[in-house]
Amino acid sequence: MKISINNMMRWCAYSHMFKVLLTLLNGGEISEQTRAGRNIALLGLFCPFFWYALFTGASKAELILHATHSGVVFVIGIVIMFYSMKKRKDSK
Repeated sequence: MKISINNMMRWCAYSHMFKVLLTLLNGGEISEQTRAGRNIALLGLFCPFFWYALFTGASKAELILHATHSGVVFVIGIVIMFYSMKKRKDSK
């Protein structure tokens, strides 16, 4: 059971965001590509278009459009971050 939870956590975007945050807090270095991925993911998470549509009572279709777009941007940022972290780990 513990092995499957650890395997699932490996694919969780938030666990990788947490690792990057811990690296920053501990004074470690992260590459420019990792920073770019982090910023893109945060942009997707805090997308002003989605939050504006949510809080102003936009239609369901419009809300789904913005949520999908924000999700895609978030995933792209996470993929960039994963790739950068893996590449750095492999080079050490």
